[in-house]
Amino acid sequence: MNVKVLLSLLIVTAVAHAEDQTQTAQQTPQTLEEAAKNYKPTYKTNFSTDMMAFMKNSPIYNGLGFVYVNPNGVSPQITQSVIYNTTTVNVPVTTTTTVTVPYTYTVPVTTTWTTTSVVQTQVVTPYTITSTTSSFDIGNQSWAVSDVNHALTVGDATSKILGNITPNYLNGEKQTFLGSQTDGYWVVHGTPTSVTDVKNALASNGSKIPWQADSIDLTGWTTTGAHNVTTTTAVTNPANYVDGNGVLYRDRTITVTTYSAVEDRYKETVYYWDDTNHNGIVDDGDKVQKWEVHATGNANSVTTTETGETVTTKDTTVTETHSETHNETREGTKEETRTETHDEQKQETTSQVVQNKKNVWKFSFSPILSLDIQWPTKVTALDSQFKTKVATPSNFDKKIQLASSNGGFLVEKKVAVTGAVGGAVVAAYSAWTPGTALTLGMAPIAGTEKVYRTIVKTGLEAENVVVPATPSAMADLKKMKVGDSLSFAQMGGVMFSAGVAYVVVNVGVNLIAVGQWKTEIQKISDTRYYVNRSAVKMNNFGAAVGTTLTLAYTASQFKSSDSQFSWLFDTADAQAAKAMDDFVFKGIALGAQKMSDSKGQTTVLAVTKQDTVARGALRTISLGIPYVTASWGKGRINSHQVTQYFPDNTLGDANYAVYMKARDGRMFNWIENATVAFTASRYNVRDAKTKTLQDSGYYGQFVFSYTDTHTRDFELQGAVNQLVAVTGLKNELYVEIPKTGNLGYSSVAFQLTFDKSATDFLMALAQDRAASAKLERDAQSFVTAYVRANGFDRQMDTYQDPIKMCGIMYDFHADACINQAQNATLKATGEVIVNLRDMKAALDRNDREAFAQAYADLGRAMTTSPFTFQAVLSASVGGTAGKGVMATYNVSGTRLKNYALNPTWDAGLVNEIFPLKK
Repeated sequence: MNVKVLLSLLIVTAVAHAEDQTQTAQQTPQTLEEAAKNYKPTYKTNFSTDMMAFMKNSPIYNGLGFVYVNPNGVSPQITQSVIYNTTTVNVPVTTTTTVTVPYTYTVPVTTTWTTTSVVQTQVVTPYTITSTTSSFDIGNQSWAVSDVNHALTVGDATSKILGNITPNYLNGEKQTFLGSQTDGYWVVHGTPTSVTDVKNALASNGSKIPWQADSIDLTGWTTTGAHNVTTTTAVTNPANYVDGNGVLYRDRTITVTTYSAVEDRYKETVYYWDDTNHNGIVDDGDKVQKWEVHATGNANSVTTTETGETVTTKDTTVTETHSETHNETREGTKEETRTETHDEQKQETTSQVVQNKKNVWKFSFSPILSLDIQWPTKVTALDSQFKTKVATPSNFDKKIQLASSNGGFLVEKKVAVTGAVGGAVVAAYSAWTPGTALTLGMAPIAGTEKVYRTIVKTGLEAENVVVPATPSAMADLKKMKVGDSLSFAQMGGVMFSAGVAYVVVNVGVNLIAVGQWKTEIQKISDTRYYVNRSAVKMNNFGAAVGTTLTLAYTASQFKSSDSQFSWLFDTADAQAAKAMDDFVFKGIALGAQKMSDSKGQTTVLAVTKQDTVARGALRTISLGIPYVTASWGKGRINSHQVTQYFPDNTLGDANYAVYMKARDGRMFNWIENATVAFTASRYNVRDAKTKTLQDSGYYGQFVFSYTDTHTRDFELQGAVNQLVAVTGLKNELYVEIPKTGNLGYSSVAFQLTFDKSATDFLMALAQDRAASAKLERDAQSFVTAYVRANGFDRQMDTYQDPIKMCGIMYDFHADACINQAQNATLKATGEVIVNLRDMKAALDRNDREAFAQAYADLGRAMTTSPFTFQAVLSASVGGTAGKGVMATYNVSGTRLKNYALNPTWDAGLVNEIFPLKK
């Protein structure tokens, strides 16, 4: 977890400078001294590595050493012996006699009979029957037809016909013209149900006038007016009657309504189809001329409605069974058994089996076998979204754009194989609860790793990048392109574990001792190479509780030592090529050392020698099975690093402290990591020979890192939202991720550095009680102002939350979110002030390790409240006029443009959270 953050920062740096490297490779070759400046340490970030990266990247360590114990336990050893005893005993003897005696008894007698009856029921149902006959005759009235020059397309005519001509569009009305029946096309041929029905009608019907039979209606009649309306109603009550099924119709009422009127009506009908493109086919683009018909005619209708009740009579035969019981007295005889008992003395011999139990140990062997293979690919587009990286919150685009397929790509391919083969002795004791055992295990660990980085022009090239084989001669290195880098490493070690297990639950301790030997080669020109050789040793002691292969909680402490040596070689010189061959492939540095020490030679140059000792404590929860895991952890790492830079003969001595909180997830080769960290440093740089002090300083740096080899757009947006929630810097850091589904590899990296001037100002602020009290008040005022400005309502549980702190940092509900934010801000700001005072005290007594630890603790407190984060940032910006705070921000990935910025602030910092007033 911890080192993956630092390694991811290396990748981000490589992305940010990949275009510069490409341009440099095309320029005139540098001297080795000029090239060495690219590798000069700055002491601004702790890039040292330790073996924790291997432990947290691989599921091989999740529950390694845990065993399964047979729940049946161990049976004790049982022996038996028999003891015989002779005694005189009184044995009861029983005499039984059977006699016959008279007795009287009662017998129940039951009499049963059946009755049958007919039940008549009537079902009364109201009914209504309605019938209507109607007609419309325009023979004795006027009619009119509008101008036929109303053209519409076949497509529009089809939509109108299908929308208006339904099965009941005439409502059963009989239509005549001049006494003749004028049935339209749809009456004769049926209601149209599809576009094909309409087009067939247009193609076959020709030109028709509206009153002509078989004309094609576009719509039905619409009544626009009525004259001489006459409506009569006649009501009769005919007699009841019984139909042929025996159903009685009673209480009958017949209502006859007669309607007569002269009605004005309107409808549209087809005049003719115009084959516009002359292809003989009815197309949607052809024209249809229509008639608009206004007619006046006699409308008549008779509506007859009969209401009443139907009565249905039903006979049902009901059969009932009755019974009656009475007792009868009878006489008889029965046998009785009479028993008498008396004691008799007898001699009796008994035997007793005695069991002797002896608890025993049982030892068994449980194998420890594990194999982890990783082959992730990280492809990062180099197509930059901005021409300049320096920006204020108001002058850069908030929407990340998609990268082009030919803007260049940085490709990193990794192949790592790690395995463990061993076993555990399981000791169970028969007196213990079944399933309980002591365990003692040991497993050797071995692995290899190879990482290849290259820059290609197109996405197709990126997909086809192949990791070269591990080089074995200089000829293999010559095949690399300028700018490529290749690292290969071997790892070996051993794990010891001891604990108590109950079935699948394990509690115990483990000790892991591992070492790694790594060589990194970067080709910086056609003949020049940068080579770095490192050796890492680490001991990790941890206590763990969990279940076999599924869940583990681990609290561990580790110590690691890291020794690195780097060189620059110009293989155009045969001796330099031979020295590099010996160093890389044979592990012999003598030739390179001699040439580097020789005055006047320019083909071999020693660059750096670095030794690092790190100690750390981590707590981790791991869940899953091999290759499908998730883990959450946090802890702190303290390290001491001594670096000698040979070109200018300087010696750097630095103390680092890092606090981090991380989440890791993996599904086979899909690897995701999200980390929030704060690193602090106190360093001195001296002349390696005279020990003269050349530089001294300190800094604190907040780091947010997110990487995912297979990212969905909402996952990357969630990482950006988390960064905004932790820092509160919505204006500066919020960006919108394009919603394109799969983004391939992606990363988010943000670094905020408080340099020496900002650190000095904060320490001075903490020494002044009035100023530190104001810092606490300002942090709380940020909470209050944010809650008021964004409509937080505790009762209604509603709010606007631009930085999305509710749900990411605190509870979803408004009341709980506000309370948690206030409490966290109060606690965090108080801890920041205490840590600043501890830093000042450590600085005064020149305790560099204590200074770095207190600074890291300050960073831990800042990450628990965005309002405390803002208060500290605002104070630093205001106290240094914006010069003491520096930041870098990068969002990148396979399908995204390289979104790289260096946000800056002035003393008037303005954000969603109101700034600290000057």
